[in-house]
Amino acid sequence: MEDSKKERIIMTIQWGLWWLFPFSTFVEQVKFTFLRPYGYLLLISGFMLFILANKAHGSTNKLKLSASPKPNNSAKLVTRGVYAYVRHPIYSSFIQISFGIAFLIGNLGSIAAAFLSLIFYDFKSRYEEKLLFKTYPDYHLYKRITGRFIPKTLKIHDPI
Repeated sequence: MEDSKKERIIMTIQWGLWWLFPFSTFVEQVKFTFLRPYGYLLLISGFMLFILANKAHGSTNKLKLSASPKPNNSAKLVTRGVYAYVRHPIYSSFIQISFGIAFLIGNLGSIAAAFLSLIFYDFKSRYEEKLLFKTYPDYHLYKRITGRFIPKTLKIHDPI
């Protein structure tokens, strides 16, 4: 399958996943109300991470962010800010927001949708990293010192 078709499929699934949350509320299920406080925490931390990732990305690249996993050949590899610790902070923020929404809704359908989101972003990040290795020769060094969605260590290190 050609790369552009893969990218369209990936982006369609990405946007489609967000529609699962509203539909999960129509299914009568057991409510896990004890998860609500964690939902608020995940929403807040997810939005904060999203803002920090966008700020770090914008300070390095004056280009618009894209939902496409295909790297922009004219962009630089971002290794500053939250990117110094996590390779995919925007995906990480979306995962946190997904679980935050799921915990606020508090039913099995919404929690299942959050796990589907986690699986999807893991797949998308792996696919994207194959493309990043081709675009950025130093990506293997960057990958070695950073975590995919959470930091590998709390040790502070210089960006590449």
